[in-house]
Amino acid sequence: MKQLMLTLLLMGWIGWLSGQPALMPIGKNTRIGAYSRHFQQIITAWSDPAALSCIQRLTAGIYSENRFLVKEASLYAAMIAIPVYAGAFGGSITRLGSTAYHQQQLSGGYGRRLGRRVGLGLQFNYETTTVQGVGTASQLTVAGGILWHISEQWHVGLQVQQLMNGDWLYIGGAGFEASGDFLLSTEVLHAGKDTGMKVAAYYRIAPALALEIGFASRPAYHTAACILYLRSLRIDIGAGFHPRLGITPSTALIWQLSAE
Repeated sequence: MKQLMLTLLLMGWIGWLSGQPALMPIGKNTRIGAYSRHFQQIITAWSDPAALSCIQRLTAGIYSENRFLVKEASLYAAMIAIPVYAGAFGGSITRLGSTAYHQQQLSGGYGRRLGRRVGLGLQFNYETTTVQGVGTASQLTVAGGILWHISEQWHVGLQVQQLMNGDWLYIGGAGFEASGDFLLSTEVLHAGKDTGMKVAAYYRIAPALALEIGFASRPAYHTAACILYLRSLRIDIGAGFHPRLGITPSTALIWQLSAE
């Protein structure tokens, strides 16, 4: 019972501080490449179904974070994307919490290119919330998005996501690809009566090394990451920072089929 009460209190505190869905990662800005053409990868597609329209090779990944170093608030996810003609199918499973209380989401989506400038994506989620000794509640939700590649440098996008509490999450953003190694992005998120903003940058300083940093109007979403590239593997080691609750370390491993 003590573990259950601690978990419920922490989840409520996180939700109040962030004003965003509990299953949205806070240990890394997983959406930083969403508004681009050349910085898309499986974790971006996990966060935005429209990004599936840019996936052109078989890819899979796993992601984990330990929120504020509290074991009962750990988040884990596994995902895969399979390219097909003019688009890709994607699937994922995400779990947050402990045996006393947890949320889980099974997702399946499809993204498709409409010419070179537009990409569309649609995703269905089966979400469950389980409280030990109480039971399980489940719901089917939907998310959709659109990307517009204005030019090779400028990209914008919109996303709408249904939440379990009945609200809708609206996300709009833009990205600037200064080069193949440098990306700037910004986005605005609105759910219920809450509105937040994120700004992030990615810089590949060497073929095997890149850095990411992000700032947000909500302190739970300040992030930084170091990224290593090893042939067909990408390893992200990052963290989110909150001035009161502390650090949320995160790790991601991404594999993508070689073009050779």
